[in-house]
Amino acid sequence: MDVLEHLTGIRSLLALWIVCGHYMPAASTLGVLQAATCRSFMAVDVFVVMSGFVTQWSYGKRLRSGQLSIGRFYIRRLSYIIVTTYVAMVASILVVLAVPAYRNSFMPSAWTTLSCFAFVAHWIRPSTWCPAPPSWTIEALIPSWLLYPFLRELVERVDAKHGRCALLITAVLVHLVSFGPLYTLYIHQGQQLTWGQYATGFMWPPAQLGDFAIGVITAYCCQKEDDRKRDEGEGWSAVAKAVLADLSLLLCVGLVLLLPVPLSHAECETNSNALLTHALALPIALFMYGSRKGGLGAYFLSHTALVSLGKYSFEVYLFQWPLLAVFRQLCQQWPLAPDTFMAFLLLLWLVAGLYVEAIAPVITDIVRSFSA
Repeated sequence: MDVLEHLTGIRSLLALWIVCGHYMPAASTLGVLQAATCRSFMAVDVFVVMSGFVTQWSYGKRLRSGQLSIGRFYIRRLSYIIVTTYVAMVASILVVLAVPAYRNSFMPSAWTTLSCFAFVAHWIRPSTWCPAPPSWTIEALIPSWLLYPFLRELVERVDAKHGRCALLITAVLVHLVSFGPLYTLYIHQGQQLTWGQYATGFMWPPAQLGDFAIGVITAYCCQKEDDRKRDEGEGWSAVAKAVLADLSLLLCVGLVLLLPVPLSHAECETNSNALLTHALALPIALFMYGSRKGGLGAYFLSHTALVSLGKYSFEVYLFQWPLLAVFRQLCQQWPLAPDTFMAFLLLLWLVAGLYVEAIAPVITDIVRSFSA
């Protein structure tokens, strides 16, 4: 099993969770599964921590050895993501322009559109609606990707001077800085959080720096440990790490399923539910740390079907709104009927797959020519 294959597999489930959370036909009353679905924003936090982890895993050693310059790193890490985000944004604008009712409801001002394409809209107003609404996540991650080469050097210095124990303490402190203010506000307001506070604590780009950094620190510790294992043998047993991964995954899934059911869909992103934007960053990181050694969760997530679908998760995430808008207009349904939603879901993955297989290679070749 490839050490990161299961992380590709989990991406398919996370993308499915998000799309269902956004557009699945709502039940009249919320049960446990419906409540878990409406908390799908937590999947974005998994993506953020995973982005930090994968960035360090893929680029850390090459940057340190000089095989990859910072400029080439930026081109390779950002170019495809930004181009695909622009494709989704343009597709969204074309759909809005084609439907008069959408023009009145969804067409942003010229200034807002420009700020969305410049990836600064959510710095100014975290709740801004941009074409291809999930593009806020890309905007939120761009500062982390830009700062990553310097964060990597800082992590290496802390490790060189103080060891891995200091890195563990650093990860905990970063989590306190990232999650602490929101939790303090929650307690101060009598265990209540508004949607605006949720949006600021989640969609404002600096709010994601901490969870990305936790992913970077986790991957760095994994790499150092694996390097030492080759020289000195396995320190902590692989079985223990696999068990740690499974327990961490079980904790995350259990909390999502067993937290009190919101009274309404409007409450899904407020009050205690809003804490899930950052609360589980450390357990998520522990899952990534331990699952590279195996475990039941990693075994299941490495299934060929999940891995194959997971390769298209980024495009599924970005293309969901324009395709949904087309379905909504053609079928004259909102919310979509269950059978229409299933057709939308299947076509969404097909469109994403066609984009990845037919268009992405062209973009990749162009990027490689610039970063060669």
